[in-house]
Amino acid sequence: MVKIATRFAFLLFLIVGISCSNSSQFQLAKNQVGPLNSKTAMHEIKNLFAKDSVVKILSEGILGYRGAYSQEDDVYLVYAKGGKHLLTITPREPLDSLSTIRNVAVHDANYITENGIGLNSVFSEINLMSRITKTEVTFTKAILFLDDLNATMTLNKSDLGIKTIRLEPIQLEQIPDAVKPQSFVIWFD
Repeated sequence: MVKIATRFAFLLFLIVGISCSNSSQFQLAKNQVGPLNSKTAMHEIKNLFAKDSVVKILSEGILGYRGAYSQEDDVYLVYAKGGKHLLTITPREPLDSLSTIRNVAVHDANYITENGIGLNSVFSEINLMSRITKTEVTFTKAILFLDDLNATMTLNKSDLGIKTIRLEPIQLEQIPDAVKPQSFVIWFD
C-alpha cells in the first residue's frame, strides 16, 4: 500500500510540475511574455522558441531605403509549427543581435496574465483586473493603457458603437462590457 501511495504522490508531483512549466510558457506579466523578459537579447530568440518558427524581418538601418535616413524597426515573428502567429517581437535597436526587447505584440489567446487577462478577455474583465490609467484614440481605434502590466490594448471603435472618425476622447464608461481587444502589446522597461 505504501508503494502505491508513493507512486501516486510521485505521479501527482510530476503532473503538477509539467503543468506549471507549461503555464509559464504563456505567462504575461510586467516585462515578461512567456520566456521573454527585459534582459532577453535578440540573439536568444531562436533558442527560446526552438520548437516554433522564428522569422526575422530586418530593417535597412539608419540609412534606410536609398539613404533616406529613416529608421524602421526590425521585427521577429514567432509562429507555432502549425503556422499560427504567436508573437511579434520588436527590439530596441535595429540590426543589433545584442539589443534587448522594446515590445512584444501578443497574437495568441493562450498568453494570459496571472489574473487571466488576454486577447479573449472582455472589457469588463480587463477593467476589473487591471488598472487602466488612460485612453487615447486614433481615427479607428481606442487604446487602453494598462499601467500594472506596462501594456496597451487596442479596441476597434466600431465595436464601441462609435461610427465617426473624429478624435474625441473616450471615457471608460462608454466602452461596452463585452468588447474584446483587437491587439495586446507588452512594453519592456
